Amino acid sequence: MRIFVCLSALLMLSACGTGQFGSSYRGYLTPEIASNVVMLGVEQEPILIRSNDIDRDVMKYREHNYVVIGESAFNGFEESEQNAVRQAKEVMATHVVVSSEYTDTESRIEYDYQDVYTTVFVSRVKTVNGERVAVQEAVTVRDTITVPYMRHYDNFDQWAVYMVKSNQVHKLGFILRDLNQQERAMHSRNTGTIIDVVLSNSPAFLADIVQGDVLLAINDDKITDRNHAIRLIRALEINGQTIVLSMLKNGEQKDITFEFNS
Repeated sequence: MRIFVCLSALLMLSACGTGQFGSSYRGYLTPEIASNVVMLGVEQEPILIRSNDIDRDVMKYREHNYVVIGESAFNGFEESEQNAVRQAKEVMATHVVVSSEYTDTESRIEYDYQDVYTTVFVSRVKTVNGERVAVQEAVTVRDTITVPYMRHYDNFDQWAVYMVKSNQVHKLGFILRDLNQQERAMHSRNTGTIIDVVLSNSPAFLADIVQGDVLLAINDDKITDRNHAIRLIRALEINGQTIVLSMLKNGEQKDITFEFNS
């Protein structure tokens, strides 16, 4: 399963939720100390989203300015989705996307314990009419035996992605990340930054900028990496300005012009 979010500071949390959704939890952000996010309220319940394509469905939420604060991933017996909801409450996530996919069936020898009753005859001496005589009495004896049997368990890859809504304003309507090694080799470059998410109906969305495009320059200022691009974007004066982005789209460089009316 891919890691869905790239944040400038990752905070690993030790999760204490229910079941393996809690024990396998990896946290990226603590909502209580994060700015510009709307965390789960005390009286609220997380929204559960069932998915058969978790990458796609998480991206849909990210395109509406949700951020991933953590995720769980494990293989094993299929757990209740309510454990993921309980884990979402632990980390104050407002939304949790869950997915499950069968992987294999595991067979194990287990043991059943059964009580077995048998009747035995015991010789005893009793006094009958003043005389001692030998008699036999039936006695029931209980014994416990172990019975092995084969039990089959279905295993599943299970995922849960925990999200909250961000109030952060993205001037141009996209979220960036650094190029990884594979992308540097593919594009034959070290500089620039990747468009990771395009927010719905934003200026970037309407300009047909898409996920995977490479931002090369802003107003002829060459981009070195994600942090450099963020600093340049923060310094932009939007009202009444014309902004030119140099982009790499499908291997071809293209300039995209934004004109913002004052």
